Amino acid sequence: MKNTAYLFAALAVFAAGLFVSCEKDKEPESPVLFKDAVKVEGISLDQTTLTFTAKKQTALLTATVTPDNASDKRVLWKSSNESVVKVSNGVVEAVDFGKAVITATAYAGGFTTSCAVAVVKDEMDDKAVDLLGSKYKIYFSKVNFGAENPQDFGSFFAFGELDPKSDYSWDSYMVPLSGWCGDPAKDSLAMAQGTLAPYISLSDYDVVAAKWGDGWRMPIKEEIQLLFSLDWTWTSLEGVYGWEVKNADSGKSIFLPVAGYHDAEVYAHPGSKGRYWTGSTSTDPTCAWSLDFNSDGYTLDQHSRYLGFAIRPVQDHR
Repeated sequence: MKNTAYLFAALAVFAAGLFVSCEKDKEPESPVLFKDAVKVEGISLDQTTLTFTAKKQTALLTATVTPDNASDKRVLWKSSNESVVKVSNGVVEAVDFGKAVITATAYAGGFTTSCAVAVVKDEMDDKAVDLLGSKYKIYFSKVNFGAENPQDFGSFFAFGELDPKSDYSWDSYMVPLSGWCGDPAKDSLAMAQGTLAPYISLSDYDVVAAKWGDGWRMPIKEEIQLLFSLDWTWTSLEGVYGWEVKNADSGKSIFLPVAGYHDAEVYAHPGSKGRYWTGSTSTDPTCAWSLDFNSDGYTLDQHSRYLGFAIRPVQDHR
């Protein structure tokens, strides 16, 4: 009789498995376990975070129930917000933009684990332009830092400083950059030893990262160089001259106004020259790299860090 009872219990477990496979995500009744069943001791997921950048994207979550020889390894999947993501047998699908949590629960033992899911817009900010295409993982801002419109000049900063000012000179320069102390001999040694940082992007001296956040930062020199492969056209926007930089394949573009720059208390060449800081330091520790342009052309050059230049931010893809 005992053997017959065990047989019926085993058949009940098998039947319950068939029932669950037909009734997706139905709450199980307490599992029926035979006499020598191996209890579940835990559950884990192969990923604890997921990010989608478009609706209908999918990803597979794999749940591991321990121990390997547990008698009942069935898993119940749930989404905390099915209007954002839904899940079936570990396959997660983006439904709409937002956040949700996917929970995997072991039928036997009630052990639970979870994965945080975000569905974000690929173009994360209305200031962002995917100018370079998917090959490069950055967006360029439509406007200069501190500007409201593409033709506006924006704010001016000494390299590494976090606020505009009226006097841009060595006397007013306030940035004690790591490895830089104003002594050319010491700083040349720091550069040779590799202790002078090659850029300030995303550091405490990056005004864009400090005030915009959300992945925005100063561009490095190499990212500005990527723009030189695009189409540059000297033009005007709302009466302001500058360069339109356009990707011929996508048709997307940005406008770089000739904002001028500040040297000591002088506002020099507004409307005829543009100088935009990158976040890259120079081999000369008193200088840093900038994008320079006028109606004749554009280039990268090195200038003293105390000067007040405009900044065109970039944003990292998520």
